[in-house]
Amino acid sequence: MSEEEFSASYLFRAHAINLMASINQAVTHLKQPELVIVMMNKLGETHGRRQVERKHFNVTKVVLVGMLQDLKLSADVINSWDKCLDFLFEHIFAKLKIF
Repeated sequence: MSEEEFSASYLFRAHAINLMASINQAVTHLKQPELVIVMMNKLGETHGRRQVERKHFNVTKVVLVGMLQDLKLSADVINSWDKCLDFLFEHIFAKLKIF
């Protein structure tokens, strides 16, 4: 798909909203890491059934961190988000099996 097709796609837009909602829920519950782990494990299972690979998540991380850098946030803030995404992805990857 071209960039124009992506931005016009309701399916893509809905997925982007779901992505941000999942990150928001995970961050909201970081004081309950066991809960976040279960949430991320579930995402890993569902994405594995759709044949999503680690590399797709890694691209998403590059994009998200890049957006934070574009906002001129401090290195500490960007590093914190990087570590948070590493934690989330670790537990997604634990269950991300291609079926």
